[in-house]
Amino acid sequence: MRKQICRTILCTISLVLVSGQTAVNLPKQSKDPDFSSFSGTKPVQTGTALPATCTTGQLFFLAGAAGSNVYGCTSTNTWSLEAGGSGGSGGASVASQLGDFAVTRTSSAVLTIAAACTSATPCNIRFGTQVYTFLSGGTVTLSSGTGTAYIYISSTGVLTVGHNVTATCSSGCTTQSGVTAFPLNSLPLFTWTATSGAWSATGADFRAFLSTQTLASGAGIQLTQTPGQNTLQTDPTVVGLRVAVPSTSSSSCVAGTWATDGTYYYLCVNTNTWMRALLETF
Repeated sequence: MRKQICRTILCTISLVLVSGQTAVNLPKQSKDPDFSSFSGTKPVQTGTALPATCTTGQLFFLAGAAGSNVYGCTSTNTWSLEAGGSGGSGGASVASQLGDFAVTRTSSAVLTIAAACTSATPCNIRFGTQVYTFLSGGTVTLSSGTGTAYIYISSTGVLTVGHNVTATCSSGCTTQSGVTAFPLNSLPLFTWTATSGAWSATGADFRAFLSTQTLASGAGIQLTQTPGQNTLQTDPTVVGLRVAVPSTSSSSCVAGTWATDGTYYYLCVNTNTWMRALLETF
């Protein structure tokens, strides 16, 4: 009789526990769950700014950063952009899906630049014959102002944020105030607007991975290439340059240069040796 009473009590308690359960622990109480019939699933957190804290292995979907949305927590409170894509037969199909020098808004005050550039996945750019390698990116923090930031790489290989607001860069980049357009001899990356001390949700991607510039010298033209700049000038061995009228026949000169004062035509026939001819009407 006592055993029967105990069994009855245990059954009653079990029924109460079962009827009061409102949540199911899927990893422990199900096997091979199938979500294909669900109208929608959201496997990761989402928002317009990365959380201030995280634990290793956590994922986050950053809204408003097309092509650079998925971040992983690689160590405590450290988010890293998960680079990669699946365009076409593999890899990215457009520049906005590439991680090289991508810019993302990590909060209303902070832009993260080139987060995918690491020692394991370096980012390279070229100016003329000079190649610069980036093993890390940087962040730019907005303090106040309304305007536009121009994010580019200078011809000396510096990751630069030109702006007309109040902003500072981390050690991975530098800021330049008073900039209202991409400078000459720079590689444009992004523009990003700010309003009343807050970055816009998205920026404009100006990366051009398939651009090139080819210059070739012709007769009488010399071409000199330096990182970020091509200089064209006349070839003095082919084209004589006009210079100031010499004061004496031994004035300094380079063979082939010439001068005139309206009365005489002067020609440098050898180094520091001038000859002249009287100009006459005919």
